[in-house]
Amino acid sequence: MKSLKMIYFIAVTICAIQLMQFIFGANGIFYSIRDAISIPAEEPQKFSISTHYTADKNDIRLYKLLSKINMIGYFLSLIGTCTSILLYKLYRRTRYIIGIGFFVASLIFSLITGPILKHILELN
Repeated sequence: MKSLKMIYFIAVTICAIQLMQFIFGANGIFYSIRDAISIPAEEPQKFSISTHYTADKNDIRLYKLLSKINMIGYFLSLIGTCTSILLYKLYRRTRYIIGIGFFVASLIFSLITGPILKHILELN
């Protein structure tokens, strides 16, 4: 039980750091929203017909969609790990297992599926 508690607190600490970096990092959500709000609107640009109607192949669209789903899953698993602390009414062992499970999910999203989808997108 003591080792499970130690692993849980290490996992929560790592996920909290990653979540803060994901939100407030250099390319984070907070700065993306701030830049979108503070940049003045520009005059509409004219597109030629050929550039306006070009579209990605269906395969690339699918891989981009899977990449977005992967990023959403990674974000939700980070939030799940950090909010597992709020499950204080559950038995401690169950809370630790839920937090570690979300941490493992975030590792899978960031270290396995993310690079695979990125590599597939670069090939296409």
